[in-house]
Amino acid sequence: MKRKIVLIIITGLFVSSLAIVQNTVQAAVPECFSIALLSPNTSPARNQWVLLMEQLLPEIGIGISYHESTGWANISLRTWTYPLIEYDYIPTYDEGGYDMLFLGYRLGMDIQLSGLFETNALIPYGDNFYQYTNPVYDAILENYEQEYDPVLRTQYAHLLQAILYEDLPSISILHQNYLYGFKTGLIGINPLLVSIANQRIENWYDPVDRIITHAVPAVLSEPNIFVVANYYDRLWMQNVYGSLFSRNPASLMWEPNIASNCIITNGGTNLTVTIDPNAKFSHGDAVLAEDVKYSYELYMTPDVGSSDYGYLTKWFASNDSIIEHNSSTLSFILTEPYNFPLSLLSYGLLDKSDVEAKIATYGLDIFYEVPLTGDVGASLVKSCGPMMVNNYNPSLSTVQLLPNPYWHGNSVVLDEWNEIFISSKESAVAALIAGTIDIMDAQYSPELADFEGISGVNGVIVQDLSNQEMAVNMRHPILGTGELTPIGTTEAAKFVRKAISHATPRQYIIDTILLGLGEEGISPFPPGCVGFDDSLLPYEYDLDIAISYMEAAGYDLTVIPEFSSGYFILLGFLAVCSSIIFYRKKKKQ
Repeated sequence: MKRKIVLIIITGLFVSSLAIVQNTVQAAVPECFSIALLSPNTSPARNQWVLLMEQLLPEIGIGISYHESTGWANISLRTWTYPLIEYDYIPTYDEGGYDMLFLGYRLGMDIQLSGLFETNALIPYGDNFYQYTNPVYDAILENYEQEYDPVLRTQYAHLLQAILYEDLPSISILHQNYLYGFKTGLIGINPLLVSIANQRIENWYDPVDRIITHAVPAVLSEPNIFVVANYYDRLWMQNVYGSLFSRNPASLMWEPNIASNCIITNGGTNLTVTIDPNAKFSHGDAVLAEDVKYSYELYMTPDVGSSDYGYLTKWFASNDSIIEHNSSTLSFILTEPYNFPLSLLSYGLLDKSDVEAKIATYGLDIFYEVPLTGDVGASLVKSCGPMMVNNYNPSLSTVQLLPNPYWHGNSVVLDEWNEIFISSKESAVAALIAGTIDIMDAQYSPELADFEGISGVNGVIVQDLSNQEMAVNMRHPILGTGELTPIGTTEAAKFVRKAISHATPRQYIIDTILLGLGEEGISPFPPGCVGFDDSLLPYEYDLDIAISYMEAAGYDLTVIPEFSSGYFILLGFLAVCSSIIFYRKKKKQ
């Protein structure tokens, strides 16, 4: 009987220990150091991938001491507007600065990095809160910013990307994408140009009814190109206002539109433009040099209130910077060389003889009048683009455009283009499916699932020209200078940054958080921008590679076994068994 009881006890202990034996020994990566994460609380999607990185970094030995999710005002005090009182640089998070910041920004198609990473842009002189300094980068950036030859400019752009890709002051996570809803069968549309309101509507065609209607989720509120500041109104204006140069929809480079050519001299500071003799306004008058000069003077008149005032006056010192030589030729004198000078020739033009007389009679208030009404009439929307305004309804927030009969470029094959306001995503999707509209704007934030399995409708993905990143404080003693790494070098700090990059599951974030609407981050240069280097590949998500970089920085990531209660129960079981065996042997003796 006693033997049976002992056997039952032994069996019970054995079974219970087996039940938890799989949890007996756990592998734990040792914490090499810890950092604080800083992130804005303005984006729910970004909040999710910040929390994911908070969980993943400890798996390569980087602990998280604190994560502050806060508003931009608090972030600014730790970065761009750090007071530089106690320290003459931005210190670590614990000292009032930051360690690593999650943020996103849009750089545009003609990408400009001036003020971000060069030494001369260290705060408070610029926006280089990364505190990244690299003389080689600085020299190449200077050449890039002054080189207007497309081939050489692209070569410099590739070199800049390669340096940032290697040094990682910015660890790019992803580049977000837009999603438009298009009716199947539309021809000649470059969605990327639509997303920045640079489209070339003269190339568009709907073979079904030659009418395209574009729905947007905001009311149309800005009446002309001189007071416009939002994307929605720029959409229709891009089709109406002719400009000297426009983007080629295939190459994305600037090409003559109202101009016939442009000769660049004096190291890139003198642009001499000849106007196409066939270019005419929508009432039939020829476009003259005086119209161009007058239009630019309006943009650079403070009382007009143009959102482009600050930008244009940066490059043109005064109205005298634009010189008429004759009725078809004029020069633009820049304050300094610019790598995308033709972009300065992409502003909408007006008929001076009409607008100047209206301003003389009614004053500048006409810039805020509804088109085709009141004192302004059609004066401020009469231009030389491929379309002209036929109807503008502020109550319904709709605009109807018809072809400009005097358009000098490729023949417009549409009979009509409309922009309309539809308030909700659900209503816009329904209108697209019903055929009431042809384009559903990306600003509705549709998902791919909204268009799946629906005949006659396509979801069209477009690059956002943005970058979501982890910004690194390059004065951090581990992440930046490396002085507190075991090796104590800047190279060791770079290894740590590369480890973080390899520990970033970019595609997983895109698939699960953005539902497929994104591309893996490579460098601050987003895909779709002019000069993007598609030979660079994203850092592969691989924790083993990440750990190897941590070890290259001098850290010992030897796995430390951690024993759970199951381990000690098993030891107890073995001890009991040993005692019983010992007792029985002793009794036999």
